[in-house]
Amino acid sequence: MSDPFFSNYKAFVVIPADEKQMGPEPFEPKDYASHFILTFSLYDAVISSWREATKYKVQAKKGLTNVIDGFNAKRRGTARLHLLEMEEDQAYFVLALSLKIQKDNEKAVMETITNLLEKDFATDLLIGETWYQIIGAKGKFERKLFSYSVQPYDYRPK
Repeated sequence: MSDPFFSNYKAFVVIPADEKQMGPEPFEPKDYASHFILTFSLYDAVISSWREATKYKVQAKKGLTNVIDGFNAKRRGTARLHLLEMEEDQAYFVLALSLKIQKDNEKAVMETITNLLEKDFATDLLIGETWYQIIGAKGKFERKLFSYSVQPYDYRPK
């Protein structure tokens, strides 16, 4: 094959739809069926505040933001995370989770949340952002990064 064979390749370039969108999509609460407030703390932590994470070469807030952005891009239209609180002198952070699925079947919703958090979200932080360095041997052995609580949130005034 010679170079002239692909000389008109530009006529065949089609940018995938997700790649065309610039920046995050605007958040519209009414587009989601259920909302939750999630509070996370490290399981078997070797740090007592996020400030100490730098000793382990972990940029906690930057890594968390990267994973949230990736999660939102992957789950566009079905689930969305938003960072509400992460203070450097604390050892926890708070996220908002919005889901398209209805709250009617509470068990199914909790299963969905658990799968999203433990398989996608925690794995991306644990491996992709090297947060395994800020948990102890017990956490590494159990492959568990967080302890977390999930509280339903109703944003509409009563």
